[in-house]
Amino acid sequence: MKIYKSTKFSAVILLTLMVAIFMGCSKKKERVYELLPPDPEMEKDLTELVVNLTVSIENDGGPTAGEGSPKLIDGDLDSKFLIQSFAPSFYIQEEYDSAYRIDAYTLTSANDADGRDPKDWTIQGSNDASTWTILDTQTGQLFDARKKTVRYEFTNAVKYKYYRFAITALKGGTSGLFQLAEWRMIRRPQQ
Repeated sequence: MKIYKSTKFSAVILLTLMVAIFMGCSKKKERVYELLPPDPEMEKDLTELVVNLTVSIENDGGPTAGEGSPKLIDGDLDSKFLIQSFAPSFYIQEEYDSAYRIDAYTLTSANDADGRDPKDWTIQGSNDASTWTILDTQTGQLFDARKKTVRYEFTNAVKYKYYRFAITALKGGTSGLFQLAEWRMIRRPQQ
């Protein structure tokens, strides 16, 4: 009788193992995760989407120099863009991979010589890099510290492919050296 119970018990274990193996070998359904589009109500720094950065005056060593124009959008507050011969017609231009609505930006002062900081400027938008719309104008701006980030907001409902930062005066005047650590462009939630 003991053998019978043991065999019955073994059969139940064997049957349970077979079911477990069968269930484990069956094709599992793949889970599909849908990516939701970016939430238009979330703020986003769009600077990473820049496909081309151009300047009307470049660092004397060129864009690949230690203080060349790409330093403006590298996300590093310890680097900077420096030009040796500022003129009031100077601009920095970003081309994006597509048209975006941008309505805020930040500027970060560089590490030394505050006379090189931008003081007067406009932010402009364009879809053909020829006709420009002024989106924001600032005058008399003074950074009160080195490596300081200042945020500016403006109203804009239009998507542009090109954005231009046109600087007309520096803290130290309208000629000489210009420097800036970072220029970041931001899309705020629509009101």
